Amino acid sequence: TGSCDPAAALVSIRPSTGAIVAMASTSSFKNTQFNFAQGQRQPGSTFKPFTLAAAIEAGINPNTTYYQSAPFTIDRNDQWGQIYGPWKVQTYDNTYGGAMNLVRATLRSDNTVYAQLDLDLGPKSVADTAKSMGITTKLDGYPAEGLGGLTRGVSPLEMANAYATLSSGGIRNKPIAIKRVVFSDGDVEDLGKPERERVL
Repeated sequence: TGSCDPAAALVSIRPSTGAIVAMASTSSFKNTQFNFAQGQRQPGSTFKPFTLAAAIEAGINPNTTYYQSAPFTIDRNDQWGQIYGPWKVQTYDNTYGGAMNLVRATLRSDNTVYAQLDLDLGPKSVADTAKSMGITTKLDGYPAEGLGGLTRGVSPLEMANAYATLSSGGIRNKPIAIKRVVFSDGDVEDLGKPERERVL
């Protein structure tokens, strides 16, 4: 296996405790000592649930909140353009659905709707929500982050932990890799006590 071959990783976390159930990487230790489960990659649309969580936390009802699905551009002289522009947003397949609520926009993973939602919420609010849910990589609070366009990317471990926060009903856990250590003299150190915090 060459160093340029594609690499992937998987992390599975138990939402009730934060215990890491599985962590796998396509690369063997003899080829690279790098753990791809902790490497940073662009999350793409898998980051949109953090934008949606920020909206719900702000009291926005996904069923009754509508945006126009259409190519979206902000220029330097627009309301947000002086800070974030210029910025052009389109959907992956260049198809648009007109007026749609956030539920439908989520099912379609509509970039144009999510870009407008992110700007209305404030990109810093979306970044703060992602951080509270378990993202530990530094976020810049740019609008593109709400669509998954990050400066540094995030690791599969961070994403699994943040999604586990959703699965556990809004309680974030500190990921636990080692539950206990048994020493040669028989002493046992318990490291598996969950550290939980309600964040949503």
